[in-house]
Amino acid sequence: MMYLGVDLHRKVSHVVALDGAGATILSRRFEHSRDAFRRVFGELEPEPISVAFEATYGWGWFADLLADAGIEAHMAHPLATKAIGAGRVKNDAVDAATLAHLLRTNLLPEAWIAQPEVPAGVQQNPLTRLALGE
Repeated sequence: MMYLGVDLHRKVSHVVALDGAGATILSRRFEHSRDAFRRVFGELEPEPISVAFEATYGWGWFADLLADAGIEAHMAHPLATKAIGAGRVKNDAVDAATLAHLLRTNLLPEAWIAQPEVPAGVQQNPLTRLALGE
């Protein structure tokens, strides 16, 4: 299993990939796009990949990209992650590595990733139907 920590920003991102023992396999900063991320994921195949990223503005496209690629996604709760990873040295590479380490050690404080579809059972709930204006 490869554990990736991704520090997402508006135009650039930093990715750190760790193996199961915690050794750094890849650390890269790049101008991001769907294709750029696909290339990085392709470099790490055929190992299964699990990705951690912080809930930040505009994270939805990245979660969709991971889902489309069949990659396990974990969205970190930013406030809880900040408390755990607070340190003197802070930059994009350190943030991405911290996310990867927290994911690898099963200590990542996760936030819920909402699904775009509403499950049928939820749609049948009268309170949900009222909230949706039906």
